[in-house]
Amino acid sequence: MSTILNSHEIEQLDQWAERLADLTRIAWTGADQRCYFPYQPLITAEFWQTVVADDWHNDRMHSWAMLHGGQLVAHAALVGKNGYWELGRWVALPDAPHGAVTQLCGAALKFIHQHNLSVQVECTQAHTSSQFICEQLGFRFAGIGILTKLDGIFWDIIYFDNLKLPPFEPCAGLLGNPQGQKLLYQPEYRERLAEISTMITTVRGGGLPPTLFHTLPHLVEPIRCIIELNR
Repeated sequence: MSTILNSHEIEQLDQWAERLADLTRIAWTGADQRCYFPYQPLITAEFWQTVVADDWHNDRMHSWAMLHGGQLVAHAALVGKNGYWELGRWVALPDAPHGAVTQLCGAALKFIHQHNLSVQVECTQAHTSSQFICEQLGFRFAGIGILTKLDGIFWDIIYFDNLKLPPFEPCAGLLGNPQGQKLLYQPEYRERLAEISTMITTVRGGGLPPTLFHTLPHLVEPIRCIIELNR
């Protein structure tokens, strides 16, 4: 039996911060037993108890977590940004019920509709699951992004948002338009874009650290066009 808890209900659990920190750490640990989570503070209980709890109490973040068999097995959140909300911090244990994060995002989507929120999702290239969830939610493809290397690892982005606009159309000088804002090509992206062009795959993925650029089959062509128009 699984139960979806909101932020307030999560805080009523014993050792909730330690449990969420452990969940995040385990979900982002590779076969080499190294944790590759790009946002390291979230694997510490202190960060959940202080920063996250303060954000919950001040309406800057809203979380949903799945309780299954007495264990927290998945988490998703809406995080307030400058003028929009980011739907992310998706983590699930390997043995979480199938579709756990999708269910949590469904709960978040109800909240989004109730409050008429503008939402953006930044999927990593590590797997296609998050991209699939975005399309299940009815979000649109909004281009790609290149992050700075973190601890020697590239984290690329496949953007989605809930704007009532057509999917991003590749064009010279732009990598995307998340939230309707132009994401301009920069010369320092050239080398990474060239690497991505040799790494694109439709295999689901999920291994850490990511060594390929995993994407959905129908996004391969627009992503390749983005790269070719900006090399």
